[in-house]
Amino acid sequence: MENMQDDDAVWMTETLKALPTVPVSAALQQSILVSFGAVAARRRSSVFARFRDVVWPGAPAWRPAVALALSLVIGVAAGTLVPLEGAMADNNEQAISVTLDTPPAFDLDENS
Repeated sequence: MENMQDDDAVWMTETLKALPTVPVSAALQQSILVSFGAVAARRRSSVFARFRDVVWPGAPAWRPAVALALSLVIGVAAGTLVPLEGAMADNNEQAISVTLDTPPAFDLDENS
């Protein structure tokens, strides 16, 4: 199987070497470089872009947002399901209690 992959790689390399090259005019090359510089300068100039680059350098804005939302969904699901599954696995008749379900208790004694 590995020999077949090597044969494919050799065939692809030889095929690409046989293809003619396409010359690019200097004007087109200069235009591409100028437009790239303009886009890069515009991305660096905004405050939102600076914040985005601090969070995830070079990524589009939707990637950090999706990563944050996905981690939030996984965290909430794990926080709500994992303690209940552990308490139910004991097969005892005790009431299932999660720490956040109990109201806070404040004890104000005479020393406070």
